[in-house]
Amino acid sequence: MIIDSHCHLDFPSIYNNLDAVINRAKKSNVNYLLTICTTLESFKKIEKIIDKYDKIYGTFGIHPHETQDHKYVNAEYITKVVRKNKKVIGIGETGLDFYYNHSDKETQQKSFVDHIESASQLDLPVIVHSRN
Repeated sequence: MIIDSHCHLDFPSIYNNLDAVINRAKKSNVNYLLTICTTLESFKKIEKIIDKYDKIYGTFGIHPHETQDHKYVNAEYITKVVRKNKKVIGIGETGLDFYYNHSDKETQQKSFVDHIESASQLDLPVIVHSRN
């Protein structure tokens, strides 16, 4: 059995051709996919995807580049969102990325800690992005 444990089915080039992408995955014996969340807008698409397709699961998280615009997404917020959907099986993509500095260091660190706290409360894995 093959599982794609980190894909972004919500990205426009894929999302706009989702049926074709999923059919190619099936033909290549990819049985399950885990589509990774990076923003609140991303999660809206992910919810639609995981509701429509049996063998696709999702995560909830805010990518380090996006934390500046999502400061209100704390551990309580994450936990509340994740508890609403049984097909959300991980927390992230979260972590630290100081290469481009799209979000300041302190905001990224706080967000990372909030994601870890929520994952701990929910007993779910954390999908970590780490660069520089």
